[in-house]
Amino acid sequence: MPPLRRTLIAGAVLVTMVVSGCSGSGSRDVSADGGSTTPADVSTTTAPTTSSTTSTTAAPTTTTTTAPPVDPTTVAEPAGQPLKSGTVGTRTKAVQAALKAQHYDLGEPDGRFGLNTTMAVWAFQQLHGLTPDGVVGPETELKILAQPAQSMLRPNLGPTHTEVDLTKQVMIVWRDGQPTLITHVSTGSGVAYCEDTEVGKNCGDAVTPTGVYHFGRRVPGWRDAPLGRLYNPVYFNGGIAVHGAASIPAHPASHGCVRIPMSIAEYFPTLVNTGDTIEVFRS
Repeated sequence: MPPLRRTLIAGAVLVTMVVSGCSGSGSRDVSADGGSTTPADVSTTTAPTTSSTTSTTAAPTTTTTTAPPVDPTTVAEPAGQPLKSGTVGTRTKAVQAALKAQHYDLGEPDGRFGLNTTMAVWAFQQLHGLTPDGVVGPETELKILAQPAQSMLRPNLGPTHTEVDLTKQVMIVWRDGQPTLITHVSTGSGVAYCEDTEVGKNCGDAVTPTGVYHFGRRVPGWRDAPLGRLYNPVYFNGGIAVHGAASIPAHPASHGCVRIPMSIAEYFPTLVNTGDTIEVFRS
């Protein structure tokens, strides 16, 4: 074969081999992101997989234990200690239940001695000749638990009437010969006042007048009066009413009205009818 022809044939074979090599490596050695991959038909040595049974040391879990709230039904106050505002326990709950059974409204007995319980104790102590300090000492506790019957202070008024004792700062509502409510109240302070109001100066004596009256006009909800706000007032003598107020101290403090706790004022208008008798007196 002539030398020139042998050279041409050898060059053609070389070009064919190069083209085949690019195609093969393109299908097996290049990954989609341009990185190198291992050919599928090539055996490789894989690093041993760590067994799931390999022991590891975990950090101990810290558990915070929160003490459960005090349940008054399972707590007993120290024997012989007086019950007073802030006391919690089974004796307090028993006293509350006994007062409620006697128609003192302090809410549902829950074993917690709060303001409503204090006011109920004030009224009980006043009606039973005890020192009205709001503290349930041994004598008061025994008397409350005995649940003595409450007698009418003004029996001549008939089976249905309301009594307001200014001396004891107590109100009792009677219906058909039975007490439906006994509560502590705060009446006129007895101090002269003179205040600037939206309608000019309002001056007078903060006195709750004594006498026999009848319930009349009533205003549902709040009434903004010249001398302050009254909740669910039921009037019985001109501008004098039984009404709810935020402050019911242990002493007379109103301009002349009969203040009662807000919780009682919520339903007091349903206890008395228009025309029912109410007497205000000093014992």
